[in-house]
Amino acid sequence: MVTTDSKHSWPVYPNLAGEMVLTGIDQLWVADITYIRLETEFVYLAVVLDRYSRRVIGWELDRTLEDDLSLAALRMALHSRTPAPGLVHHSDRGVQYASGGYTDLLKETGSELV
Repeated sequence: MVTTDSKHSWPVYPNLAGEMVLTGIDQLWVADITYIRLETEFVYLAVVLDRYSRRVIGWELDRTLEDDLSLAALRMALHSRTPAPGLVHHSDRGVQYASGGYTDLLKETGSELV
């Protein structure tokens, strides 16, 4: 099952996450999507993790891979935490994370996209 479509026309951001030395929460959030096989169908789970604490801070489950899936997980994370400007957000370079809606929401918080 493929969950990443990285052949898109949205901007691709540099990977800053690998060089970071974390000292506390809300410095680096990582996001990804996986699938869950049920008896008769697949569902998709989008998660946002705080890398320092390794806690899930946002998630959403849906039957499709549309942008709303990852956006809902991000909105939950932003509702549960109030990151300071400079938060680094790391994800694969899939279309869900590169879309204008997703990146615009992160930019409103002052986050760095990677």
